[in-house]
Amino acid sequence: MLWGCFSAKGPVRVKERMNGAMYREILSENLLPSARALKMKRGWVFQHDNDPKHTARATKEWLRKKHF
Repeated sequence: MLWGCFSAKGPVRVKERMNGAMYREILSENLLPSARALKMKRGWVFQHDNDPKHTARATKEWLRKKHF
């Protein structure tokens, strides 16, 4: 499986097999800094699918604590 993300600056690929902890680490290190760097205003939408690492209890709790 290939995983990546994209923004106005282009695509990014993750080369390792990702688990929930890695997903949360990527979000922690990149989500808000990327939104700030792209000068996104309030009201932007973060979307992910129903992949198990996205819907894991630990991920949902992390997102809740970060007010997403």
